[in-house]
Amino acid sequence: MSKQGYIARYFNIVRKLSQQKYCSYEELESFLEREFEMLQMQDDTLEFNFSKRTLQRDIREIRNILGIDIMYSRSQRGYYIIQDDYSSDLFLKTLEEINSFSALKLTNSLESIVYLEKRNPKRAEFLPDIVQAIQRKNKIEFRYLKFGEEKETLRKVSPLAIREFDNRWYLIADDKEVVKTFGLERMNNVTILKEKIEGAINFDYNDKYKYSYGIIVPTSGKPEKIVLSVNKKQAAYLASLPLHDSQELIVVNDDEVLVKLELFLTEDFISELLSMSRFVTVLEPKKLQDKIKIILNDILDKY
Repeated sequence: MSKQGYIARYFNIVRKLSQQKYCSYEELESFLEREFEMLQMQDDTLEFNFSKRTLQRDIREIRNILGIDIMYSRSQRGYYIIQDDYSSDLFLKTLEEINSFSALKLTNSLESIVYLEKRNPKRAEFLPDIVQAIQRKNKIEFRYLKFGEEKETLRKVSPLAIREFDNRWYLIADDKEVVKTFGLERMNNVTILKEKIEGAINFDYNDKYKYSYGIIVPTSGKPEKIVLSVNKKQAAYLASLPLHDSQELIVVNDDEVLVKLELFLTEDFISELLSMSRFVTVLEPKKLQDKIKIILNDILDKY
């Protein structure tokens, strides 16, 4: 079987066990056979071969390559994934993002009706290694080029989590006892080290990003109460896809909707406001109004 075929089988085993906690061998076999038909539409030379012996080998490979443990429960008569902080949901999203295999892209018959984003994030090929290092608590080493700099630096960090934002992937890591964020598109030569992460690292993902829009977290200052005035059409968009967990509709009338948020006034949040500036007016705080005015005046000066 081709490498793509093996990856597809590993992917679908994890996918099935993520959807159904206890899954019998027969259920797995039936599910894999149905999914495999999509692969065969792309490559009709592939043959579906699956047995209990194959499944045991796949479980070993999934553990070795992906760091995901699959066990069998005699009482429940089914296979299941041992869940942890970096569970299979993250792995599934990772595989989809890097397009190791995608059922939609592998199916020629859908090309005329399904159009996928062509802007694939750079350096996403590093994601499986980073996820594996996080799960196994190994340190990693890589070369990193900051925006605006010309020379790469060598970094050795303790990886904690990965985060997606605006079609980009970011590594959150402990770098000499300081939690930092690294853009994958600026990373090179990622290596999983044998050196283990010793002891517990004081890091709470939800707490760190509680008041942040996007990836930027200020090292000082406090989150601000923000009030926006939007028209009803824009309010409908914000209701279907909130800007942030703190978003709350506080006033709704015929002409406008007032939206309240609690966030740091970061560059990525301001950029998002500017992207819908025709439909949004900042009412509070004044410092955010002033920032928006300066940026808009700078833009006008260019024209």
